[in-house]
Amino acid sequence: MRLPVDFRLLKERYFGEASRKPWVAENRLAELAPYLQPEAADIVQRAVAALMIYQDPDYALVYLNRVGRYAGPGKEPCAFLVSLAPRMDMRMRYADPPSVAQATLTESGDGNSSPSRRASFCLCDFAGMLPPDAADTALIVMSYLRLSRRIVVLTFSPQAGWKRRWTEAWALLRYARSYSRRAKSENAWVERWLHMIDRVRSTQPEAVIEMVRSADIVCGSGADYHRDIANWNVIVDRLVKPVCDGMIAAIDLAAALRVVLHAAADRPEPAMLEGQINHLIAAQPSRLEPA
Repeated sequence: MRLPVDFRLLKERYFGEASRKPWVAENRLAELAPYLQPEAADIVQRAVAALMIYQDPDYALVYLNRVGRYAGPGKEPCAFLVSLAPRMDMRMRYADPPSVAQATLTESGDGNSSPSRRASFCLCDFAGMLPPDAADTALIVMSYLRLSRRIVVLTFSPQAGWKRRWTEAWALLRYARSYSRRAKSENAWVERWLHMIDRVRSTQPEAVIEMVRSADIVCGSGADYHRDIANWNVIVDRLVKPVCDGMIAAIDLAAALRVVLHAAADRPEPAMLEGQINHLIAAQPSRLEPA
């Protein structure tokens, strides 16, 4: 009986990274390498290796295709790619229970002497590991019960016994990551970040490096991570996007972003950060126009 799908593709899909061929990502990297600055090429090469470990070669290929928007035949050299490439790598390797468990096992190697690692997550992070439809239902229930931001602390250990088996079980869940609600949300976040970089590049090129650095305020896991994401969206919606849309004129976006990003580093409440942005805009000459 002939299968309707190539068996190799089925094996790659259901048996994980061990059976996948990294040559597609490696060939794409070889195509981009001549168009990258030496420093950027080293960063991208390390990122590809890390993303293959974190997820699989397909995920590394997504990263390379995003890098390819700024480097390649017919494209002008992009000075900020050296700053963008490592930040995009870090954002694509976001912290979730499987990644923390995997890192714990990787750092221990074959030994059992490495210390245990504790990581805090919100209940909504666990719901985000489900497929989108199931995750949406779970998030609605959690929101109704006011449990979305309830903190759960997981402990991962490389020590032999049930602790290591617990950690290995969490690490195996990375094979289902690409089908989760969290993966889709993170992908949308990275795409919006790149989109705003392109918009700033076309309107106020001198501010593009600050827009690239805006990814630095998003890190960690649990409640801190969700506050970082909320603050980043406030910065984009209340400052960057209005400037790019022409709703705010005669404002130095680079200087404004430096001030706002410095304030966001302390993880204020989103409403407080929005007030600071409004005060900053009010101190500048501006005009309101239809969107």
